[in-house]
This record gives sequence, C-alpha cells and structure tokens, in this order.
Amino acid sequence: MEKPPIRIFDEIFMSSKIQLEKLYQQDRPAILFVKKGSGKITIQINEIDINANSVVLSETKSVFQIHFLSDDFEARAIIYNNDFVEKLGLKLNKLKVFKHFKTHINKTAHLPIEEFNLIWAQLGLMAILLDHKIPLNYNDDVVEHLFSAFIYSISGFLLNQEKLESNRMSRQEEITFEFLKNVFENFRTEKTLQFYADEQQLTIRHLSSVVKGVTQKTANQIISEFVMNEAKILLSTSKEPVHEIATVLKFSDPYSFSHFFKKHEGMSPIHYRTQSDL
Repeated sequence: MEKPPIRIFDEIFMSSKIQLEKLYQQDRPAILFVKKGSGKITIQINEIDINANSVVLSETKSVFQIHFLSDDFEARAIIYNNDFVEKLGLKLNKLKVFKHFKTHINKTAHLPIEEFNLIWAQLGLMAILLDHKIPLNYNDDVVEHLFSAFIYSISGFLLNQEKLESNRMSRQEEITFEFLKNVFENFRTEKTLQFYADEQQLTIRHLSSVVKGVTQKTANQIISEFVMNEAKILLSTSKEPVHEIATVLKFSDPYSFSHFFKKHEGMSPIHYRTQSDL
C-alpha cells in the first residue's frame, strides 16, 4: 500500500511508537515542532536539547535516538515525500524555496513565538484535513496549497535565522558544517579522510585540526560514528546476513566489517544483533 505523501503526528502517537534510547532511521524527511516541555535527542552524531518553540529538521536516512522527554512535552512532527513537494507547482520550484529549505537538513532552529504559533496553526489545520475530520470538497487540493504555504513560511523564518547565524559563524565552523554535510551524503561509500579533505580543497591536517577544534571529536571519529549508526540500524531492523551488510557499507570483506564494528562497539555484529532482538 502506497504511503500518503504527508503525515502529521502528535506527541501521543510518537510516544506510542518510539522507545527511548533505541536507534531509528527515517525513510522520509521530517520536521519536529516542540510546543511545550523539553527533551534530549540525537540525530546522526548531534545531541540536541529541545524545548518550547524548537524546530528540528532531518533528512531521509537520518538515524535518530530519543533520550528523554518531559512529562509536559507537546509536539507535532510532519513527514513528507520529496517528490510530492517537487510536484507542487512551477512557482514553488522556480523560486527555489524548497531548495533553500533542504539546505537546513539535520539542523535545529528556535523560532520567535509569533512565527512558531503560525506554523503550529498551519500544522493543526493540515492534520484535520489529512484525517478527513471535516468533509470538504477539493480536500486534496486544499492540503496541497496549505503545504505550499507551510513550506514558504518555514523557509522564510529559517532564512531570517540563517542571516543571523551567518554573521556569527566563523570560518572554522563553516568548514566543519560542510564536512558534516559531506559525511552525511557519502559515508556509505567514502570512509577515508583524504576524500573529505579533497572535497573542500583542504589538507588532511588542516581539516582534522579544524573539526577537532569545533566538535571536540576527530574527523575519523565522526566518520566512524556515521558508519556505526548505519550498521546498527541494518543489524537491528533487517535479517540481512552480516556479509551482505558489509557489502552495503562498502567494506572489502566481512572480516574487515566485523573488525571495525567490534573495535567501536566492543562486540561482534552477530552479538549486537542478538542483543537487539532481546
């Protein structure tokens, strides 16, 4: 059965489907809006504190983990298909609004309360229409137009945030942001630091020094964390043999993958899979 192009969830639904401390991987882009309360989540390697008026954007295949949510936590999450967005209309594509929107993948923003409340209201109305709680002619057309307005609104608000951030971002932070973006896009096939240094036309030494200074982690640690998260997801959510997972992650052979996994997790891939099934 084909999945609907847009879905909106509240905190009750999320709590019923997501276990604390368990790794999950998104099959579509998602945006989380926190109305009230607080929590702590990790997306890829970024540990994020969330609270009222927080907005968290994450892309397809992002690995996430929820560590804590307060008792008064109130939120909405929207997931959507990229191809649905790209078909919404020539005007939306021509203005490059969605292209700008996608540059904020795996980022967090904190919106002023007036802007947040506008987005919250748009999500609430879309949720009602998507659930068909109100019989309405041209329901699908109305949802498409509301979603277009939502994309314009959130993109405009994020652009304002971006202008403020760009004035504060140092050259070292820009290099690190680009490195993280490149790793997210390429870690399944590229695991050498030389590749990422070449992408930014930097020496390995300079890239390593900058990334360590900004993140307090080595560049190789970051690459390994991305690979390990993906490996854990594949081991815990699929029945693929370990040698096939090694192939998917572009290791030269199963032994190399098992050695890498045990080095970082302290146990073999098979042992990890057995534990995750308990």
